Amino acid sequence: MSTTDLSEICQFIAADLDAIESKLLEKTTSHYDFVDLAVQHVIEGGGKRLRPILLVLSAKACGYEGEDAHTLAAVTELIHVASLVHDDVLDEAPIRRGHETLHSKWGNKVAVLVGDYLHARVLSMLVARRADDAAMRILSDTTQAMCEGEVIHAYKNGDFNVAQDDYLKIIGLKTGKLITASCEMGAMLGTEDLETIHAFTEYGESIGTAFQIIDDLLDLVSDETKLGKESFNDMREGKLTFPIIYTRGVCTSDEKGTLERVFSTEADEDWAIDWITKLLRRYQVQEYCVQIAQEYADRAKAALVGLPDAPAKTALEQLADYVVSRDR
Repeated sequence: MSTTDLSEICQFIAADLDAIESKLLEKTTSHYDFVDLAVQHVIEGGGKRLRPILLVLSAKACGYEGEDAHTLAAVTELIHVASLVHDDVLDEAPIRRGHETLHSKWGNKVAVLVGDYLHARVLSMLVARRADDAAMRILSDTTQAMCEGEVIHAYKNGDFNVAQDDYLKIIGLKTGKLITASCEMGAMLGTEDLETIHAFTEYGESIGTAFQIIDDLLDLVSDETKLGKESFNDMREGKLTFPIIYTRGVCTSDEKGTLERVFSTEADEDWAIDWITKLLRRYQVQEYCVQIAQEYADRAKAALVGLPDAPAKTALEQLADYVVSRDR
């Protein structure tokens, strides 16, 4: 996969992103050195800052240039980071973004509590806003949906017969909801026009699906040094993902039986990785996933057609293609 340069896409909002980074650290500072150390470990541990980028670009595309976008962008990133900290505990992941995960460094108890602390900071930041602020409702609904998605996905863990439509609904909750909320809140800062806000909601929903399909694919085909974490992690956890669900539907019955055994952890890991890699190539799974993700990215771009031309709109269109072309 080729990679569009994200920094080039976002060059004209560099000052906004710097302000968001400062706010992330400022709003999570505590009175205790160790808490600050643990929080900084996850906040400064890298990441694309996709959700803050989407929020700022959506706001600018609707004519908003104020600092409230920085606050809401920081809130969305803290919710995202907290979810990753908890995910790493559940998945027993040793590496995230090329760095040791929080639970690997300081244990599960510290990691879970730091994730909780980040959610508490989110609440503190939101409390300062008006009680009737739409962002309060959106983020409350979003956090609930993310938790529901995580619970359902955990319940489905090891289930080899998850349908593709059901899986897309799960990732719409787990991943897509916060991405959509970022776009929606950004748009609402700049406009009250419901049709325009709905366009950004559609954009976010499509981007979220494309992003997760590629994320699933990268777990199977990307170089670990680029990915920043172990590959084939979903297989180790018995999680069915989009590429495997597709492969299950197109392979032979014998291959399907072997695939099911692999995902029930009955096979040698090295052999299983080699076998799955060959199976994916045989059925051109990478090409199929990229095609489907691009279709969602094209839907996202189509949702913005009615907006006036502006640098932010162009960046959002480029970002849709970046989500598909990225290699990490």
